[in-house]
Amino acid sequence: MGVIAKERLTEEERELLLEVVLEQRYASEVVSCELTDIETGLKNSEEQRVRNLNSLLLRLHKVGV
Repeated sequence: MGVIAKERLTEEERELLLEVVLEQRYASEVVSCELTDIETGLKNSEEQRVRNLNSLLLRLHKVGV
C-alpha cells in the first residue's frame, strides 16, 4: 500500500478522493480490479468482503459510475 498506508488520510482527504474517483467514473474499474486481484490470488480476502465488493460493483454499474 505504500506511503498512504503509513500516513493515514484525513477525513476531508478521503472524501475528496472518493469524490474524484466517482466524478472520473473510475469507481467500478477500481472495484473490478480489486475483485480480479482476489480471484487471481494476488490478494487475500474474506468471503463477506468479496460478496460486498460484488454487490457494490453491481450497484455502481446500475448508477453508471
